[in-house]
Amino acid sequence: MNGQASVAWTARPGAVMAAVLSQAHVVGMVLALPFAVALAEQAWPLVRALGLPLLAVVIAALCATRVTPPRDLRGIEAAAVLVMLFVGVAALAVPAYMMLGLPLVDAIFESVSAITSTGLTVASGTMDWPLTGHALRGWMQWAGGFAIAVAGVALILGPVSARSTASTLGRTGIDDQDILSSTRVQARRLLVVYGALTGIAVLGFMPLFPTWWEAVAIALTAVSTGGFTPRPDSLESYSRMAQVATMIVCVATTVSLMAYIVFWRDGMKKALTGTNARLVLGGIALATVLAFVLALASGASFNDAVDATINMVSGVTTAGFSVGDPGAIVPVMAAILAAMVVGGGSGSTAGGVKAERVATLGRMVGVALLRMKAPPGAVMPLKENSRRVDAAKLVALGAVLCLYAASMLIVWALLCLGGIDPMSALFDTVSALSTVGLSLGATGPDLAWPLKLVLAAAMLLGRLEFVTLIAVLSPGTWAPFHR
Repeated sequence: MNGQASVAWTARPGAVMAAVLSQAHVVGMVLALPFAVALAEQAWPLVRALGLPLLAVVIAALCATRVTPPRDLRGIEAAAVLVMLFVGVAALAVPAYMMLGLPLVDAIFESVSAITSTGLTVASGTMDWPLTGHALRGWMQWAGGFAIAVAGVALILGPVSARSTASTLGRTGIDDQDILSSTRVQARRLLVVYGALTGIAVLGFMPLFPTWWEAVAIALTAVSTGGFTPRPDSLESYSRMAQVATMIVCVATTVSLMAYIVFWRDGMKKALTGTNARLVLGGIALATVLAFVLALASGASFNDAVDATINMVSGVTTAGFSVGDPGAIVPVMAAILAAMVVGGGSGSTAGGVKAERVATLGRMVGVALLRMKAPPGAVMPLKENSRRVDAAKLVALGAVLCLYAASMLIVWALLCLGGIDPMSALFDTVSALSTVGLSLGATGPDLAWPLKLVLAAAMLLGRLEFVTLIAVLSPGTWAPFHR
């Protein structure tokens, strides 16, 4: 291991800062829309709270014109830039959340939950917020769902190094066998898909929700599988049609956004078989049927079974919307917990460990069982799509699963030590790590402030895929010498 470490690259602070400056316009876009809404509303405290950080970002963007970002950005440096973008946006938005009446720690929690497109909340009285508050939360979730996590990474990496690092991050979908063109062009096409889905959601929601602004706010958070809603009861007080429509939009972005590009070019069959769409949609269908059957078998009424099914769809898509208490029917709650761990597909806005990784684990079990029955000397490699699975992929899989499990145990233990009921603590821990947003009641305004920070850290860990954040925070990454 020491020999391997001796040839590892370290991050160059100058290169990282130049790359961060080159993405200042991305950060500015996240702050600009809620700032414009604040101006339109004449909400002057929020204008100041958003305007000063936005001014700093504009100055940084102007400085970036004098700095040439490195063309040889290393993988660890790209990861550092991604982390700094997420943390930086969350920090810049904290003053605005404080102007909405949240204490400092609550504002940090809410901002992290927004940019990680999680949806766990410690805010109360949100229906009394000005429109700017809902625009801020919804737009940050929209940005966290795609603009930074996908387009931002692609723009930073460029067409050469994106293939290796983006696949390690496991969420951009850039490393595709049928790559359409350069990473930058592909990122723009993915952004067009994301924007089109958002527009369709907004138009579809308009007649279903009581007000236009609720339709827009929930469309932004549904497309990003974020889960914030203006009302404190999430989707419960909306019509059944509105609830179902919201879940359909969440499902639409739980598959890789690449599937829509492939569908447009090559048709439905290729989109299903050439991307993760078939795997993810099949998993969602199975989870939906399971939840409905478990609810009816537990004695629930038809209406309660539908509620439980909607909560299951919200859990497996990691959207975080809820209809009633997710823990009301214990067998369904246990199934939702497992579904949240799995999550959606790579290249989507969903969280979790990803459906592809779980499928690979299933194939590993199958090969292990088959090898027990095989004659000596038989060669039975692990294959995926008729190709031998690369060792690097298995190493990355093991690392993510190991870190997910370790993080879950640590966060769960800390919540239990803080006096939270073990089941509620476990459910909310998984919800934070998988960036879901569902809660059994552990997360709220009354949660002790150290535990709020613990859950905020868990949300960042989950959104940044564990290995990324830990590698960037490792002291060895920032060694005083360079290779």
